[in-house]
Amino acid sequence: MNHGKARPTCRLVAFLAALPAGETLAADGCFKNANTNYQIGQTAEIEVTNDDPPGKVVREGTAIGDGSVVASCKGDVILDSSYLGVRPDGLVPLTVGNRDSGFGIEIYLTENSGAGPTYTFPQQYPRSFGGGGFIRSDDVVVGYRVKRTDGPVRFGRVDQTKVAEQMATAFMGGFTPAFRHMRIYEMWFVRPSCSISADTLDQTVPMGSYSLADFKNPDRATPWVNFKLKVSECKDPIGLVAQFTFGATSDADPLARDLFRMFSGGPTHVGLEIANEAKRTIRPGRPYQANALATGENFEFYVRLRESVPNVGGGAFVRPVTIRVDFL
Repeated sequence: MNHGKARPTCRLVAFLAALPAGETLAADGCFKNANTNYQIGQTAEIEVTNDDPPGKVVREGTAIGDGSVVASCKGDVILDSSYLGVRPDGLVPLTVGNRDSGFGIEIYLTENSGAGPTYTFPQQYPRSFGGGGFIRSDDVVVGYRVKRTDGPVRFGRVDQTKVAEQMATAFMGGFTPAFRHMRIYEMWFVRPSCSISADTLDQTVPMGSYSLADFKNPDRATPWVNFKLKVSECKDPIGLVAQFTFGATSDADPLARDLFRMFSGGPTHVGLEIANEAKRTIRPGRPYQANALATGENFEFYVRLRESVPNVGGGAFVRPVTIRVDFL
């Protein structure tokens, strides 16, 4: 018998609980119930380059709330949406490591859970709640645009900070504290991927024919043979490192660990030596790093035969060497 009366009583208590003790919504306005955060980014990795022109939109996305009540309102009110901080070019600057990233952000929201009118920050606009109602975190869909600004691009994780907020008119005049907060959550500016031409990674390097006399020199080695690894794609190499790993440590000659061992049936007491453009030896399985190069440029390497212990023995060989390239 009491169920019908208990339900409206509970709703009335919940509504009044949002107000200061002894107060009621006697006039138009709002009281703040709670804060809600809209997470801008949410693990967004944005691929950018220094060639992106100012004004280019590099990412557009949305954020929504969890449905919690953030304000209790009555009658006609004004919602005030504003940015925090200075906005050169009309954008909130985004920083990486507290330094300008070369990008800024603008915020907008769409009422009625994304089906109503759209308002670009900063903006004041009216809403009507009649005899009483609530503002919920999911009443709006928060949208954002990340745009290129001037200056060099700074890659990395964007600093987490609040960029905008929204509040409402209070029933006694003035405004409520901000209840909607737009914060940078997880956002990264990353370089476009770089790659090495598949043709050069799968090339055959002719080593030539040699006699034992060719090893009679101070290096006990044959002349260097040049080979190249061509960059297929790398739009923004500045500050990027290319790491090359030739073979594995298990490929090393047991009698000379800086050489690649020969397989059985090939020449004896001799190994394969690989070197960088300065002709410095790159040991098997040991990473070698160099500044990244732009699309179409070549990394220079050298290879030769070198005696591992005295008395080289003759024979023919084909020696595959795997190459791993990482851009860091």
